[in-house]
Amino acid sequence: MLSFTHPKDSKRPGRSSESVAGSAVHAFDGKPGKRPRTRAKNRGTNRRGITKDPELQEKVVIATFLHNGQPSFRSAAKVAKELGLSTQAVVSLVRRAFKEEIVSALVALPVETVEIHGLERALKERYRLKDVLLVPGLPQILNPRDKSQREALHIQIVRAMAQRAVKYLDSIIAEAVVRQKETHGDKPDPFRLGVAWGRTMHLIAKCLGQTVREARCEDLHVLPIIGITSTLNTLPVEANVVAMEIARAYGGVSAQLPMPAFTEESLSIFLQHHQVRDMVTEIGNCDAVITGMGPILDDVRDMTVSNDRDLNKKMVESAHRSGAIGEICYWLFDRNGQKVSTTFEAIGLGLDGLRRIAQDPNRRVILVCGGDRHRFQPLKVALRAGFASVLVSDTVTARYLVAD
Repeated sequence: MLSFTHPKDSKRPGRSSESVAGSAVHAFDGKPGKRPRTRAKNRGTNRRGITKDPELQEKVVIATFLHNGQPSFRSAAKVAKELGLSTQAVVSLVRRAFKEEIVSALVALPVETVEIHGLERALKERYRLKDVLLVPGLPQILNPRDKSQREALHIQIVRAMAQRAVKYLDSIIAEAVVRQKETHGDKPDPFRLGVAWGRTMHLIAKCLGQTVREARCEDLHVLPIIGITSTLNTLPVEANVVAMEIARAYGGVSAQLPMPAFTEESLSIFLQHHQVRDMVTEIGNCDAVITGMGPILDDVRDMTVSNDRDLNKKMVESAHRSGAIGEICYWLFDRNGQKVSTTFEAIGLGLDGLRRIAQDPNRRVILVCGGDRHRFQPLKVALRAGFASVLVSDTVTARYLVAD
């Protein structure tokens, strides 16, 4: 039978008035004018060694998981109140029950789902990321038959990553709307979203436009973080176009960066124009940026940094000679995460701008990258270098990133 302690009562039999008075004198601590200190009433039993009481442990387990004989899960606070225990005691007893295998948990989730959550948590800890969003990967990317299969597998994963990226964009736009409503009539600051160029960005914008967005933000400014890569394109992959499509999806407005993405000339020539100069400054103030990332490969035919074929060949060869292993909008970096310079200069936010936004606790850089073994090493370097604070990838890539 359980016994419980109760608050002391000065009127209980067997206790003299002298002993009560003596207790009161000691409670003053010799300092007149102050009221005696009294112990707070215990809300429940919290005895030492309570977890070693098997009978009490059984009662807690049944009250928590088999209430009235039915499978259940009741809060520790509710069980504590019912049994006259402290919440801490109930938690300790349940924890010990699990440890002694009196109770076990059967998680009815697909193994793949469990792995995804584990990998996301491991990546956040290892690379100090704000968020990690993973999609199921394809093991075939580790050893594709040929270039054609590699590209087909990659685009399949990119489509899945685009859908996860869209849900994440929905959430941060919704948060921005809430913050703007809290301005209480004051004109809210716009939420600035920077976007890169490329096939991944095009698929994200396309995915956004396929359904009506619940979050609508008139004070959303979508800004291209890079200029125009080519004057002729078969797909709407330019950052300016991507910005327009994303702004349309959320009911915001888009901006244009009226200049080429790459140049062999001095940047000062372009920055003389006030529109270019103002836009470069505005890009640096982005609240969030979303971009893809590419590897620098030996075969220039496997890479696209510009849709101009001749320019693309010259730029890839120049990057390879300079020791670059990866690029974000042709902002090149080597194996140590250091910037690499070539005869070409990419205009826009740049690696320093990405890192500055990524390391700001109130801003974020969303890097969407995966589905291709050639991207494994550059991605690991980019994360270590702090170019991103949010990662959207796949489980096969994630396993590589968390491996020692």
